Amino acid sequence: MLPHAMGDLDGCERVKTNSIISDKKTFSFHRKGGIDLQSLINAMRHNNLGIRWRAALVLGEIGEPALKPLIKALKDEDKDVQWLAGIALARMGKVAIPQLIRAMTEKDPDVRWRATIILAKYGEAAVESLINLLGDNESDVRWHSALALSIIGKPAVEPLILALKDKDWLVRVRAAWALGEIGDTNAVEPLIQSVNDQDWYVRWSAADALGKIGDRKATKCLITALKEPDSFVQLPASWALGNLGDEESVDALVQSLKSTDWSVRWGAVEALGKIGDKRALEFLKNALEDKDEYVRNAAEEAIELIQS
Repeated sequence: MLPHAMGDLDGCERVKTNSIISDKKTFSFHRKGGIDLQSLINAMRHNNLGIRWRAALVLGEIGEPALKPLIKALKDEDKDVQWLAGIALARMGKVAIPQLIRAMTEKDPDVRWRATIILAKYGEAAVESLINLLGDNESDVRWHSALALSIIGKPAVEPLILALKDKDWLVRVRAAWALGEIGDTNAVEPLIQSVNDQDWYVRWSAADALGKIGDRKATKCLITALKEPDSFVQLPASWALGNLGDEESVDALVQSLKSTDWSVRWGAVEALGKIGDKRALEFLKNALEDKDEYVRNAAEEAIELIQS
């Protein structure tokens, strides 16, 4: 239904718009035609915020006939008009999805952002289109698509799990990130498999996602990841183990303190502090003498955490 201020409208009723457009202009509101769309678009620039708001709501209720003018308004130089167009598009339903997907590729970051948030509000209806965008050539488009999917949450989990097997490593990376943000435990086993992905960036993203989800079923997998030769995998594995808080990982993290890479030692120290096992104190005290300042500072904080 339209706002109460618009009155109860039937298919042929004429509606005065001196509270919406101007003091003189009226237009016919027909559910199948006769709508003065441009006047409503212009009303979104009215000095009165209430009038602008009601115009946006009406445009959203009109549906498909208002779609193209609203997409154009989404690119308006006036940020308030962009915002109001977004409100209207969010009320329109899945008919707007193809146009909003196109808007995700616009150069204006505000337009891309608004399209992202609107698509997220459509929920499951937008999932397939957003999954397809994960492989876009533009990194910003991929990121915005993953963000929208993470906001959608549960309905996006299964399609994202399937995307972990995509041939494009960029798709796999963004899918792992989104699953970590959603935090659904159904993604744990697939992400454990992705920790063994052939691409290091996917392995990083999967390890990081497992840490965010926080299911201790991932502990053994992440301990194995600590033995990777690549520090870009060892570091997120350490962070993830710290988040899981499983004392089973203490011995493996202590071994990581011997790494020649300062970032690996730093990650291990932070993880040991989060886990809080007193068995690590002796090794953390040794880390107070580490040649790297970041490691020394992290060791001091970790010791305080364990002893507090």
